[in-house]
Amino acid sequence: MTRFRKILVGLGLLGLLAAGWLLTQYRAAPAPYHYEPQAVAAAGAAPAAADAPAAFQTVRLVANGDQKVLVEFDVAKTPQGLVRMDWRAQVDDPLLQLSAPLPEVQSLAEVLARHQAAGTPLLSWWDTGRQLQVLGVNHVVFDQHLAEPLFVPARWSAQRDAVLRTEEAFWGKVEAAQRDRFQAFSRALVAHEHEGVEQLRAIAGDRKAVLVLHLRDMLLLGQMYPKALAVGFQDFVDSGDVHRSVRGVHGWLRDGDQEAYAVTKLPNKQLRVVALNDKASGDTLAARLLPFAGNRQEDVAGLTLVWRGGGFVVYELDPRDPAQAAAASAAPAASAAAGAGKG
Repeated sequence: MTRFRKILVGLGLLGLLAAGWLLTQYRAAPAPYHYEPQAVAAAGAAPAAADAPAAFQTVRLVANGDQKVLVEFDVAKTPQGLVRMDWRAQVDDPLLQLSAPLPEVQSLAEVLARHQAAGTPLLSWWDTGRQLQVLGVNHVVFDQHLAEPLFVPARWSAQRDAVLRTEEAFWGKVEAAQRDRFQAFSRALVAHEHEGVEQLRAIAGDRKAVLVLHLRDMLLLGQMYPKALAVGFQDFVDSGDVHRSVRGVHGWLRDGDQEAYAVTKLPNKQLRVVALNDKASGDTLAARLLPFAGNRQEDVAGLTLVWRGGGFVVYELDPRDPAQAAAASAAPAASAAAGAGKG
């Protein structure tokens, strides 16, 4: 080996060692935040938030550098682990999580308690399902903490591994089987409407089920499946003047050339506008089921709207018609028989 080649090999080894050291340092980098559970409010004492029962515990998410409180939220302790009941970000959304307003979840729980038939499975986003379960709703299909999607700010990207470790340490490990089943559910929501309905039926065991969606779920789906769903949002101050609010919303929509939009109210007198950025996004099952102005409005076969409140919609999912199911099962058999005849 020539001296020049030895130098090159030596430099290569040094480069590999340096890369390994940098990777080790990257993985060992501390998280940019930590969780601080607060004292549980005593019975009869005022809870931290007006809509938080005293049985819930308030937790703060605090930046490690300047100790700034980034988020306050409430948790309930259950046999399935901690359940996030609210998420009050002190900085711009989304930060790690993006929650539906708790008062809307409470109203939904009251409706389901009155109208959900005994034994009927409930399909919803995993965090909504866990909240509903705490509020007394039964037969929730996805009742485990599944940690997805996670909105990690760009400024924390170099510490993403530490963020994931911190999340797992606080919320617990994710069950792989339930995560895979939930991903099948989320993929059904971004499929074309007819394919999505069939996929939901497979998850429900081809029996009647209740499907719950919130406008916020569109943003979660967009984070998980950006190639299937182009969606964005913008928050506006709700001035109480309808015309002024409408002008502001329409100006944003026009500037962004969005295809369709829906509006929901947030706490603190704010409006959130969720917009679809292309026509293909409007053809997904979730977009067809949520009230997007400018999107197609005809009913989706197999799903019946039974309630709407705030950003939530509730549908009944019908099992396949017996004749349709028989025809679908007979088709592969007929195809196989035809193929055998040709042989």
